[in-house]
Amino acid sequence: MNHNIEVHVIENSDMIDVQQYDVFFTEFRKIIGEIEKQKNNEDILLVNMASGTPAMKSALLVMATLAEYRFIPIQVSTPKKKGNLEYEDRDDYDVETNWELNEDNRSEAENRCHEIKCMNLMRLLKIDIIKKHLLSYDYRAALEVGKDIKDDISPEIYNWLEAAAARSVLDWNKMNKALPKGNGIVTPVKTDDVKRSLFEYTLILDLKLKRGEYADFIRAFTPLGVDLMESVIEQYCEVNISDYYKGKNSAKQWNQRKLESSEILPLLQGDFSRFNFGPVYSIQLVNLIEAKCSDDLLKQRARELVTVEQNTRNIAAHNIVSVTEKWVKEQTGKSVSEIMWLIKYICSRVKINIREENWNSYDKMNTHIIKLLDEL
Repeated sequence: MNHNIEVHVIENSDMIDVQQYDVFFTEFRKIIGEIEKQKNNEDILLVNMASGTPAMKSALLVMATLAEYRFIPIQVSTPKKKGNLEYEDRDDYDVETNWELNEDNRSEAENRCHEIKCMNLMRLLKIDIIKKHLLSYDYRAALEVGKDIKDDISPEIYNWLEAAAARSVLDWNKMNKALPKGNGIVTPVKTDDVKRSLFEYTLILDLKLKRGEYADFIRAFTPLGVDLMESVIEQYCEVNISDYYKGKNSAKQWNQRKLESSEILPLLQGDFSRFNFGPVYSIQLVNLIEAKCSDDLLKQRARELVTVEQNTRNIAAHNIVSVTEKWVKEQTGKSVSEIMWLIKYICSRVKINIREENWNSYDKMNTHIIKLLDEL
């Protein structure tokens, strides 16, 4: 056929016990490992699984199943689909005559080589690990395992893992870039969509509770508390509170000049002996809510939520403490689930989220990714 085939013969005179599986596994692993080092990305290693002793075949089959090295195992059937019983004179072999009579050279001849569809154990294990990470809401870990088997999963699944990891850290640019378009599960987030951004941030707080990260939950609650109180004020108190802040590009701080000439300063101050014109705090905003809002239940829930923050944030942020469910209950009188319920209640009242099923957004995303993994 005028095809140049380069042959490398690897010999080991010490290998005399052809029935010992362990010997061949160690030897083949070393040989294939050396070949793997020489391969380029586009190179494909085909391994004939049909020839050799049972120990040789078993060793190669285990390697193909574990997929420590990437190769395609090939099974070659005999022409009669059973053992070759004909005796061939290998000392006086007529190559030309046998080549001329070889039925495999006919155009209609059956291809007797078949790729063995081994159960790729390592791949299955890593897919199972990805599922477990998803169910525990550890999206960064799920993505890291996904990188190990990127070539064995679909681009859609890998994009989902990237999008989920980015979503869990509020990286909208990366999430939007990776998110499969028109997926019907998660829609892109625009940076100027304040309500959607707040909702996603609230979902992150919910994830922290599900992961048992109570200290992080307490510390991350403060900025959301301010945003929720702002929304209540603007929707129920007829006050555009941001008019009393310093420039929009800076952190939320009070504009002392504007406040001192306004009627809302004493309302914000409440029972405090003096007013702090520095950063905006939820404790100040809730004073205004209690003075201006006519919805008694909403006022009560807002005060309860701010009280939770006041009783826990400084301790968790500035002291080495073990923040557990019991500790939160002792400090606030409320369980973590009750605190999360308060957050969700106020979110619904200010229309950050009005559909209860949306709170299961991460679970819905997980279910979709796992379904794609099960279909591989």
